[in-house]
Amino acid sequence: MVGKTALGRYRLLRSLGSGSNAEVFLAEPLRGAGDTVVVKRIHDHVVEHPRFRQLFEAEVRSMANFSHPYAVGLIEASLDDPLGPCLVMEYVPGVTLETVLAVHKRLAPERVARLLGCFCHALQAAHDAGIVHRDLKPSNLMVINPDAPDESLKVMDFGFAGFSAKPHIQLAELTGHGPIYAIGTPGYVSPEMIRGDRVDGRSDLYSVGVILFELLTGRLPFNHDRQDRLLAAHIQEAPPRFHRIGCGFIPPAVEGVVQLALCKYPNERQQSAQELGESFGRAVGADFWTETAPAGWEPPLMAELEEVEPRELEQPADPFHVLREFEAYLPDRMAAAKLRGFVEDFKAEVLTSEPGLIRMRIGLPEGYKESKPGSGIFGWLMARRPSVPRGQEPIEVELHMEKPDPSQPRLSVLVAFRPLKDYPPKNREDWQERCDKVNGLLRQYLGA
Repeated sequence: MVGKTALGRYRLLRSLGSGSNAEVFLAEPLRGAGDTVVVKRIHDHVVEHPRFRQLFEAEVRSMANFSHPYAVGLIEASLDDPLGPCLVMEYVPGVTLETVLAVHKRLAPERVARLLGCFCHALQAAHDAGIVHRDLKPSNLMVINPDAPDESLKVMDFGFAGFSAKPHIQLAELTGHGPIYAIGTPGYVSPEMIRGDRVDGRSDLYSVGVILFELLTGRLPFNHDRQDRLLAAHIQEAPPRFHRIGCGFIPPAVEGVVQLALCKYPNERQQSAQELGESFGRAVGADFWTETAPAGWEPPLMAELEEVEPRELEQPADPFHVLREFEAYLPDRMAAAKLRGFVEDFKAEVLTSEPGLIRMRIGLPEGYKESKPGSGIFGWLMARRPSVPRGQEPIEVELHMEKPDPSQPRLSVLVAFRPLKDYPPKNREDWQERCDKVNGLLRQYLGA
């Protein structure tokens, strides 16, 4: 991709990194002496999501409505760029807070308070706009002018809330085999996200509490190597007191603010980013909330969105590719348990489980081995295709799941049914009737 042009205006200079949803490039305008920008090119597997266009447009609209001096901003976006869907973002020169922490090991409370003032101003504005970050950590915070008197901070990755809100039911949860990994970033995730409870801005405040603990003490509150124990600690263990980990020199009032942010339930913590920022400032004896307030900034007026009438689901041209959709009202973890019951009861083979997507096969005959693409005549001969009675051909099922409102336990489920290439069905009506039966069973298991 380096050297190519995005949106017809930005030349990609070098890759800055790649995540689960996109690869990020440093880019420069082709004409004029404009500022350097960041281009996020969305990965192909994300684009293949059946509702990708809807999600992308919703995210661009959300980011366009939210701007703040302490948050990295959106410049423009394109769904139909030759390179693929792209977002053009503000480029922020500086280093991540993760890098600052690696150099200094821990920071003085007064320095933390100034950075927290910028941090909490951005979070308060986002929460007021109905945006919850859900993945706050030092690597998502850019420090500008580090170690200088005018040091400040910008929050990155407010975008793609729609994708991060896709439920991730992990393979081990469906099959009972293998490790279960954390939701988000294990060291910083809130207890309610692990429990599958309602999530709002106070979940972000817990993550801020973890970051504050790390900045002040040089370590995370929970240091378990195994992720299942780490997740359990967020839910069950009390964070260690500062004096027990060699940090008794930190003022008790400062520790009190941090420990409050780390409470296990949202109603026990500070109730807003502003309250957290102001209380930490008071603990160090200065009004950093007021000192770090961005001069002249006013919240933008939120554009009113037109109500869109629900449209009938358009079926694919292939009569054996069937789409159905429904909504279910239950937390992610309960959905995982219900789907595991479905997998076990119908002896389904789970192929993959990614954020927002589960692929499985139902009705595979015993001893079936699929021929691999490009395996040639030898691979074809080695593949085993046991016969199945007509009308009992295996079904490949894809569940595409979204959370329209991540704060609510509501799943929007799009189910795609396809035949296996080795077992093409003969009768369209019988095939669609079987797909509808499986769809009905899935609805029953998920309580839809």
